Amino acid sequence: MKKLTIIFTTNHADTLGNACRLDMVEFLTKYFEVTIITNQPEFIKNRFPNELVIPFNSNEKSKLSIVKHYKYQKKLARKINKISSDGVFLFHEDSPAAIWIESPVFQYIHQYGNRGNNKTRSPKEYIKKIISKVNHRQTLRGLKKSRINFVVSTFLIDLFKQEGLTNMAYTPHAMDIDKFQKPLFKKEHQKLKELKDEGYFIVSYTGWVTENRGYQLMMDSIKKAAIQDDKIVLVIAGADAKFSQCIADFQKNNNLEDNIINYGVIDSALIPGILYYSDVCLSLLDSDVPAFQVSPPQKLFEYFAAGKPVICNKVQTHSMFVEDGKTGFLLDMDPLQASKSIKLLKDNEKMHQTMCNNAFKEASKYDINLVYGNMVEKIKDAINEHKKQT
Repeated sequence: MKKLTIIFTTNHADTLGNACRLDMVEFLTKYFEVTIITNQPEFIKNRFPNELVIPFNSNEKSKLSIVKHYKYQKKLARKINKISSDGVFLFHEDSPAAIWIESPVFQYIHQYGNRGNNKTRSPKEYIKKIISKVNHRQTLRGLKKSRINFVVSTFLIDLFKQEGLTNMAYTPHAMDIDKFQKPLFKKEHQKLKELKDEGYFIVSYTGWVTENRGYQLMMDSIKKAAIQDDKIVLVIAGADAKFSQCIADFQKNNNLEDNIINYGVIDSALIPGILYYSDVCLSLLDSDVPAFQVSPPQKLFEYFAAGKPVICNKVQTHSMFVEDGKTGFLLDMDPLQASKSIKLLKDNEKMHQTMCNNAFKEASKYDINLVYGNMVEKIKDAINEHKKQT
């Protein structure tokens, strides 16, 4: 079995956004003898008890200091080079380290670009833009050094082609479909089961809650939907303390205590159970945010794996995957449209069931064994080719 060193660094290991990365690491452990270098050793050791886990301090990493970021990446590369392996797999946040890594490098790019839309011209923002450009150039150097870069969207591939990158393979978000079709139920899911038994229609949103991910639209949509039918409930999983307070205030001010359930920030393992009891799901992205124009949200594929249609706004990272009227609805950022779509599905059981079936069929394209299996074969072939050349 070939040896693969995997780099997994993150500030918050158990967030919903890391679920796909953790599934990817788990898949790779089935086909390689794996060593994991991480700044979250306790979490990773609990998740992967049979793998060799090597701690690495990421406190020196800083996106706001070019020198610190450079030193951190070089130190990480030195750490990697001390380990005997046939290849190194990392996520693009640590891409610059590839410049100095001696073994063949493979990278996964799951989201790229600025996630904000701050257009102010203050000195602070100007400095941030300069640092961002420098870091981008370093990232490109690392990506060009890689044998293969596995990229989550064709939009990103087109973007990187303009930067002279050619060593790319399209690798969309992939899901363990069985995990969503046969989820593990815990006490946190009991309330949703009771609501379903009482005939409530459950609308779910999973992932970070922010203004540019449609927070206000969600609130206004459930308010309008609940006026039409008080047996419609919005379930939110992923709101931090700030937005949890905003949600609580909105509930109180609009008498929606019975129509919104907020789980806050939760373990990603709870998501399949939440989606199991859901009827339709939401994905809302501000089209002015650069990253949202090229990086499709992980949640879309989770919704499909659970067999749920998606109500989303018209942005290319939605419309590429959601077929309007078949696997969901593509709308303007309009709460009236969203509330009408929710009510339409609640009142039309046959239409709702057809769209659920369509969503589940769509999920088969993104089965983890198909997508990541193809990735594993490409890694093995590249390692074999490298050995022939050396």
